[in-house]
Amino acid sequence: MRQATIITLLVAAMMSVALFFLKYEVNGLESELGELNRGIVSDRESIHVLQAEWSHLNDIQRLKALAERHLNLSPMDPAQLRIAGEPIARKTGQLARPASAKRRAR
Repeated sequence: MRQATIITLLVAAMMSVALFFLKYEVNGLESELGELNRGIVSDRESIHVLQAEWSHLNDIQRLKALAERHLNLSPMDPAQLRIAGEPIARKTGQLARPASAKRRAR
């Protein structure tokens, strides 16, 4: 009977120590979880701000005003267009020969 009591007390003591360490490990993990959740909230807020900024930067009216102010663009002249298979008109008014015509001339 004495041996069973001693073994029971030792098992109870070991379980108490294990429970003590487990409690502090769980508290550490809970604090880590809280930090991660705060980080997630912070990242979501940052994403929201970045999306708002992206919408502002890609505003059509804003981009049009910037393009007019900083780019020296003019409407395209129809002579600048190239239809498949037709040569592009040069500035001198001469027509460039297509590559297939150049090969035949050789």
